[in-house]
Amino acid sequence: MTKLDPFTLATVPLELYFNDTSLDSQATGFMWKVGPQYYLVTNWHVLSARDFFTGKYMRSDAGRPNVLRTLFNLQVGSFEKQRWDIIIRDGDDKPLWLVHPDKRVDIAVLPLPFAENHLTIAIYPFNEVATAPLRIEVGMEVFILGYPFKIAPPAYPIWKRGSIASEPALARLTTNYILVDTASRPGMSGSPVIRRSNWTSDLIQPGVVAHSDAPMNRFIGVYSGRLPTDHPNEAQIGLVWDGSLIQEIIAGNTLDAP
Repeated sequence: MTKLDPFTLATVPLELYFNDTSLDSQATGFMWKVGPQYYLVTNWHVLSARDFFTGKYMRSDAGRPNVLRTLFNLQVGSFEKQRWDIIIRDGDDKPLWLVHPDKRVDIAVLPLPFAENHLTIAIYPFNEVATAPLRIEVGMEVFILGYPFKIAPPAYPIWKRGSIASEPALARLTTNYILVDTASRPGMSGSPVIRRSNWTSDLIQPGVVAHSDAPMNRFIGVYSGRLPTDHPNEAQIGLVWDGSLIQEIIAGNTLDAP
């Protein structure tokens, strides 16, 4: 039997469209769930098509998407995927995604009209599958799961390795993101970032040190690309927005400004 890692199935490739016109841009998203409600999480700059730091449109024609073309896994037993086109702006061109009510962060959370008892697709919400109490410390290895290349069958993510390059404990006290040492491509914007270990010594309260047959995983946050620099050949340091911001965005229930 062919077996895939559950986290390979947990990400969602995104292609950006204006109506039926492709904007020749792609990104990554992942699922979240609170009660019966499903959400798609990605970067704010992906949905707004505006640079997070400058606020300027990223395309010279100021084009921005109103549709996300996605691929979801079919129910267990198939490696095929099903296309879903998700509307992200209403009829008045107003955003349908949520942003943080108090802080400016590069995370957007899009409520989805998925009814659990009518789903024909398999969904793996990250807040339900990556909950191991692993330690998160500077220098530790992490994985960024995203789509740096053209989205084509079988449309599974690349596991990009990186290492934590700043003190995680300071993130919520300062910038709301940590830095990771890794090289990446634009299609990985919106990727989930996880810490993975097979050793109980990596748990916050390790107890008896032992090797685990099944890997333990902890969700860390949302990758949003490299830290802006004056030269493309400078150190490739990426930003990972703290995962706790997602729950705050959902609780705040604040739609983005037009």
